[in-house]
Amino acid sequence: MRKTISIISVSCICLVACAKKEQLQKLSQGKAGLMTATTLGTIYYVDPAGNDTNAGTSTTAAWKTIAKVNTITFAPGDQILFKSGGVWNDTLHPKGSGSAGAPITIDKYNGTTLPVINGGGMQNGTNTLLLDKVSYWTVSNLEITNTVPTGTIYAATGIRVNGGGSTAEPFNTNITISNCYVHNVNGATVNQTNYSKATGGIIINGKLSDVLVQSCHVANCSVEGIRTTGATDMASRLKNIIFDNNLIENIYGDGIVMSSVSSGSKVTNNTVYNACMTMDANFAGIWTIASTGTIVSHNEVYGMTGGGANDGEPFDADGYTTATATDGDIFEYNYTHDNNGGFMLFMGYSNNITVRYNVSVNDIGTAGTQIKKLFWFEKTTNNNRQIYNNIFYIKHPANSLLAVYNGSGAAVATFSNNIIYTTSTIGNVSNVTMGTGMKFYNNCLYPSGIFSAANWGTAVFSNNFYNNPAFINPATGNGFSVAAGYDVADTSRCRNGGTVISSNGGVDFAGNALPTSNPDVGAFQHAIVSQAGSSLDDGYVRDGSYAGTNYKTDTLLAVKADATSYARKSYLKFNFTAVGTRNVSKATLTIYGGGAVSNNVNVYSTANKTWAETTLTWNNAPMDTTLVGKVTFGAVGTYSIDVTNAVNRELLSGSKTVSLLLLNTGAFNSAGFMSFNSKEASTNKPVLQLQY
Repeated sequence: MRKTISIISVSCICLVACAKKEQLQKLSQGKAGLMTATTLGTIYYVDPAGNDTNAGTSTTAAWKTIAKVNTITFAPGDQILFKSGGVWNDTLHPKGSGSAGAPITIDKYNGTTLPVINGGGMQNGTNTLLLDKVSYWTVSNLEITNTVPTGTIYAATGIRVNGGGSTAEPFNTNITISNCYVHNVNGATVNQTNYSKATGGIIINGKLSDVLVQSCHVANCSVEGIRTTGATDMASRLKNIIFDNNLIENIYGDGIVMSSVSSGSKVTNNTVYNACMTMDANFAGIWTIASTGTIVSHNEVYGMTGGGANDGEPFDADGYTTATATDGDIFEYNYTHDNNGGFMLFMGYSNNITVRYNVSVNDIGTAGTQIKKLFWFEKTTNNNRQIYNNIFYIKHPANSLLAVYNGSGAAVATFSNNIIYTTSTIGNVSNVTMGTGMKFYNNCLYPSGIFSAANWGTAVFSNNFYNNPAFINPATGNGFSVAAGYDVADTSRCRNGGTVISSNGGVDFAGNALPTSNPDVGAFQHAIVSQAGSSLDDGYVRDGSYAGTNYKTDTLLAVKADATSYARKSYLKFNFTAVGTRNVSKATLTIYGGGAVSNNVNVYSTANKTWAETTLTWNNAPMDTTLVGKVTFGAVGTYSIDVTNAVNRELLSGSKTVSLLLLNTGAFNSAGFMSFNSKEASTNKPVLQLQY
């Protein structure tokens, strides 16, 4: 559906009072394209107990009012510091520009409590903090409100950054807004006088580049949470806009919108909760329009109950004309849950969109009269929507899994390596008969009773299967740790059941590297790392008169419980530097060998991992051991031993090496000799397999 945007220089509006959350993590340093160094100019102080006749250059001679600040044109490197805990009832519109390496800074001093600036909403289009066509500014640690008086209907915004508007005007650049709390901005809403979607908590508007909004808390605002606005022609579009690690909650309209951007823009690590609070218009959690190559990743979006007749989804790749088309945007590594309007909408002019490695839980709700769907597709003549390696866990009835409406042409998308799992009912896969523009490869569709009998029309349908994916802990709740419960068990048919996708991002939902062949189905990849040959040390030792002997060149490992000079034990050491995770789902030691009679062997890990096979003897062999498990060996063959706990202990301690001891602690038995191939053997060498 079309989302009409009216652009005016106004600010965000807050609805309901909201207690401030704990301060979000500190501003990351060194973001590409944004200023990181500071050259000091003049430091100015502002204190409610100050005096505007003061010089303002010391804490004892501070200015008093924002009106005084607004009269000054600041220079590169200047700082405007507001006293911690101070309260001002005014709007801040500072002037002047910094320069590369010498931004102008607004911040607090003398305490941890944020200074408060209440805009008051005293006229239509008011902005509590306005940076108007300036460059090289850093704004941090302010609390901002803009509450329109009762009985008045105005558009309002908390923080607005304006760049140039016409093609003749230059770009403004390098603006950072961090650790600010913007709330109670109660601007005009749908069907009210002065309503505009270009208002809200933080609005980035016009010809701007290299803007970072990071670690801010935006709450109880109308219309929008954080968004960009501007002209759609490529020459005037915003560039390198980053919205990162922000908490956005209780928003009347959209949570985050990335609009009119041409390159380098990202929406990352944000939490959007309870946006789309009305059914009076179409709103979404995070969406893009007139956007090229925007990355939307590692966000959590939940708790949306409104959004209008068509929307209310966490995500939307929009575009209703050539000028407003989205092209090349990527939605990846997000966790969405408990939303009413489905997972995602594709407008007709959304082109070359990738949706990968996301976890969606309970994103079809029961409230309202919206079509209950997982995806909404507008008919199109465009193509190349790649939807792969996602997990969709559905708990409530769906009218149509893939709802297709409006536009001209047909629904177009390729679904590969996804898990679609429902515990409820699905009226139909699609409300229209799907054509060949819809393709389904290697998806896990469960349960079989719903999906195997579904009408897939003439859609391309290949290598899909109906097995239970065997999730390890399919729970509902907040935080990415909950999403990890939608990993699948070792026995899952999803393991190695996918088709290879080129340019797949390189990692899965958990950050694990992706293989070049036989990928898993779903959002979690279980790589197997085999370490053998020169990457591993191994050897056996013998007691008694042989206690000083080293058997470094032997092709066999030996284990035996026997009298002095006949007892033997074996050591193996593996390194797994390729593993980037803090734990593995399974670690298996595979060795080839056995003996003439059945023997029980204990498997230990050793704390000492510095031994080398070229010097290992009974006398220096480590015995600082922790029991890992026991295994029974019999006739010669291949044996697999679970050493997961041993490997995970090493990973959690920061080590990438494990040392293992095979020892028979049973009664002496002269016939109980067991031998196994060592790394010096020509075949069947010891292997440590790690699944993660």
